[in-house]
Amino acid sequence: MKRYFKMKKTIILIITLTLTAMACAERTRPKKTPPYLHDGFMLEGIDGKVSSDPETGTWYFAPFDLLTDGRGTIAENTPIQILPSGKLEALAKALNKKSADFKFWGKLTNYNSKNYIYLAYYLHITQRPETIDPNTTEPNSPRIIPKDVMAMLRPKRIINLAELKKGIVSSSDGVIIDRTGFVKKIDNSYYFQFDALGRNINPRSFEILNCSPLENITQQQKLSAKPLRYKISAIVTTFNNKNYLLLQRAARAYNHGNFGR
Repeated sequence: MKRYFKMKKTIILIITLTLTAMACAERTRPKKTPPYLHDGFMLEGIDGKVSSDPETGTWYFAPFDLLTDGRGTIAENTPIQILPSGKLEALAKALNKKSADFKFWGKLTNYNSKNYIYLAYYLHITQRPETIDPNTTEPNSPRIIPKDVMAMLRPKRIINLAELKKGIVSSSDGVIIDRTGFVKKIDNSYYFQFDALGRNINPRSFEILNCSPLENITQQQKLSAKPLRYKISAIVTTFNNKNYLLLQRAARAYNHGNFGR
């Protein structure tokens, strides 16, 4: 009997030590940083380069510096797709006349672990020419300012102050609040069709821009055999004469059998 209890204690001790070792290994294991930021992360004067794909008509912004929200990161010079909007349409026209370096303000959205930019404001920036280094004025004189200090003192980019004063003018976006309707998939895009609620009208539909609320809707739709009704609040914008919605909030709406679909 003593031998039995001794063996039992040994087994318990081994199991305890194994679980402790596994817990310690889990805590010390380096966590992978996701290569994307959370939905709603704000861009506030971020410098980068704008590019486009002529075949697809898609626009991109590659930040010069690393972006992080404390949980995920986007490496420098990583292209981020710019969502269609009135500001993007104005940017596309401005790009034809100037270089591709801009300072961006806007919001990041997240869809299927990938970031997109909803552009709010931008300014054109240019590279500042090299300034005269006081160390080179007299070749035989001792160095006045160290090279590393000179590098920090020399601004790399400048802003067009004329644009900063007048701002960027483009078609203004609108908002809709607490409107109900259905989300439908057409080809590879999702559209929001406003609910007529029994009225004999032709409901309009808007393409939904990639964002976290849209991802939640698509996951809920997979669990239902019939179309689901949603009450949404969203930003309405236009690009190339086409209307788009950027969802800010989307909640299931129930008609309780009072209205037809």
